[in-house]
Amino acid sequence: MMRPKQRDGADAGFSLLELLLVAGLGAVLCGVALQLLLGEARQGGALAQRLILRRLQRRTLQLIKGDLADAKRWQLQPDPQPEWPCPMAHRDVLIAIHPAHGSAPVLYSLGSAPSGIWRGQVLMRCGPAFDLQGRSRASSTYQNRVVLDAIETIKLHQPVGLPVIEMELEQLLNGGTNNNHSKPVRSTAVG
Repeated sequence: MMRPKQRDGADAGFSLLELLLVAGLGAVLCGVALQLLLGEARQGGALAQRLILRRLQRRTLQLIKGDLADAKRWQLQPDPQPEWPCPMAHRDVLIAIHPAHGSAPVLYSLGSAPSGIWRGQVLMRCGPAFDLQGRSRASSTYQNRVVLDAIETIKLHQPVGLPVIEMELEQLLNGGTNNNHSKPVRSTAVG
């Protein structure tokens, strides 16, 4: 019977240099994989934040459309009036929506935040409170509330001869700072 030839001790296994090379190559591959995973996590977080901002922008645009649906008329960038129901506190009034039922106008203004919990410039709504079903209560006291924060730009335009308003709204990611050089999140609506 033939026995397999046994190798001597010097030929068995890998040398220390070979083991160190393989360990180094494995560490480099793990580092590359970790960098790829961290990059994916950052992109996923930015995507999630963009989706949240878009949802908030759509909600804001729907709120403004709802106020416009009940309006008999509106004014873009009206002059300040002393009889307005809410103090404007050095904010620019973008639109005054005069309800069909004849109460005080609903005002949307842009300016600095009323407190430190808000980020950057804020869009505020001065209008009647809402009931539990989300409908505006015309007989309620007017409230000045933040609708949206971290606003980069907001543009309102009424095409000549048309009873619609075009609105473009931009917010920056990360609460009004553009540290990661991302593009603003933009929404456009016509109402």
